[in-house]
Amino acid sequence: MDILSPNTAIITAAGSGRRMSSTTKKQYLHLDGIPILIRSLEPFFASNTISHIIVAAPEDSLEYTRELIADFYDDDAKPYLVVPGGVERQDSVFAALQNCPPDTDLVFIHDGVRPFISQQLLEELEALALQKGAVIPAARIKNTVKQVEADFVVNTLQRERLIQVFTPQVFGYELLVNSYEKAYQDGFVNTDDSALVEYYGHKVYYHLSSDINIKITDEWDYTLAHLLIEHHLYN
Repeated sequence: MDILSPNTAIITAAGSGRRMSSTTKKQYLHLDGIPILIRSLEPFFASNTISHIIVAAPEDSLEYTRELIADFYDDDAKPYLVVPGGVERQDSVFAALQNCPPDTDLVFIHDGVRPFISQQLLEELEALALQKGAVIPAARIKNTVKQVEADFVVNTLQRERLIQVFTPQVFGYELLVNSYEKAYQDGFVNTDDSALVEYYGHKVYYHLSSDINIKITDEWDYTLAHLLIEHHLYN
């Protein structure tokens, strides 16, 4: 059996999916017969880069999430845990951090509705995180970005200095825990984990990667995800 790196993946899947018209939470919707959450988990279960997986799920769907994962993965596939998420994404991640094994080296934080990442990306991010302490996957901005106030444009941003960022974001375990603790002490709230690490004062490295790593947030994203699968345009 291959030796697994002592890294923990935290999968945030506690969202309500209010921007989708479906009554089913978006992480449980199917893509070609497989729930989005399961597709998002698959690379982590398959990778030797990850030794443990923690899923932050809606409090009213904990048992359903456990049963769903059990339907696709045996108990001995890899240690995993389903924990209740919080009101905000930041709360969900912090709750999951409390359940990481004490020997965790790196923490990979991934959105449960990003089903198009590869094991190769996980390996690349691990190597960079071991060097830099904090790394996020990113892609160049393709469209011009404007800053607005009320109904008017007030500034055109320099596109060459902008990136769009994805997950999994990867951090040293102690660095991430310290960043979260400082954020809570200071009342700093952000939906991006790397923003908390930046707030703590640590520089975050970015790694250019595929912009197919979409987050399924609304109906258009869901349609695009179906097209990516239908035409085999990912991984």
